[in-house]
Amino acid sequence: MVALFVALLIAFPALPGHTQPLSKKDLGRKALQTVVSHLKSDDSDVRALAAEILGGAGNQAATGVLKTMLEDRDKYVRIAAARALWELGSPVGMKVLLGIINDVPAQGPITLTNTPLVELKIISQNKIREKAIESYAGIKGEKGADLLYKLKNDNYGPVRDAAARELARLGHGEELSQFIEALGAEDEAIRYEGASGLSKICSGAAAGPLAKLLSAEKSVRVRMAALDALKCSPSKDEAAEVLIQLADDQNPTIKYKAVSALCGIKSAGVKEKLAALAAGASDIRTKITVQRGLILSGVPADLKVAQDAMSAATPEIRLEAVEVAAAFSDAEALPLLAQALEDPDTGVKLAGALQTLKRAAKK
Repeated sequence: MVALFVALLIAFPALPGHTQPLSKKDLGRKALQTVVSHLKSDDSDVRALAAEILGGAGNQAATGVLKTMLEDRDKYVRIAAARALWELGSPVGMKVLLGIINDVPAQGPITLTNTPLVELKIISQNKIREKAIESYAGIKGEKGADLLYKLKNDNYGPVRDAAARELARLGHGEELSQFIEALGAEDEAIRYEGASGLSKICSGAAAGPLAKLLSAEKSVRVRMAALDALKCSPSKDEAAEVLIQLADDQNPTIKYKAVSALCGIKSAGVKEKLAALAAGASDIRTKITVQRGLILSGVPADLKVAQDAMSAATPEIRLEAVEVAAAFSDAEALPLLAQALEDPDTGVKLAGALQTLKRAAKK
């Protein structure tokens, strides 16, 4: 690990021996040190996130580290390493993904004769397979469709569902229509499952049906799932009217999710609504989310809002501040990113590290 650590750090100069604000390169070195130190965490989720950061940063020097992580004791970390290697142009992790996908639990479907421990092991193993399926489909795209169709005949429902969902995400009509049709079901649980599935599928074809659902839906959990699905839909402009209405909802979570879904819709009405919210919002969560929307509409970001959000008590708000920092110049953003690198929350710290590394890589 020491040799690999050195290999990663050679792209950056040594840190200066004074307390002046760090330059972009110096801060980049600190960010890299932060990520690498988390590769040794006892928490497998943290190791997996650190692997994802190395892939997202685009530094080819990370390839050696990531290859060693393909043998991590935790399968989720192996999956993250395989995906990160692919982002760096190496397909070496595909064998690991396929091995996890094909690691079918030895027993048949869960039955009343299984002990609780056996059932838990089967559930856990299939959750790992589901994650590997998502990564495999994300890497292979349409070339992975044959395996996905094969997995639709798997012994286990969660795996079959994951395969169908990934096929729908690739645009396969039969699978996609099943999720969309679920939005009109009388059973609330089915509507919820349909909307939750679409939040991972991110289909443009679902925008209209989701807007129709939201205009009449009473269940809070279904509405939240539908808003998550619209947030990532490439055709969410079709739902602009209902999203503008929900941006004033009495439920703060519904309001927040509606504002978040409005981000990226380029229309005069949405821009006007976001500007009104920016002027009138009192809570920092709404303010920083509105900033993301205004930035995407071509409005310069408000540095003061980002600074306030970076000092918020909630890690999710600080994460949004890091995201908004991407719109600022180095002079404005680096102090925010330096603050993020010192954040007590690992997610915020690593998000700041990723953005810092991307800035440091720019000429």
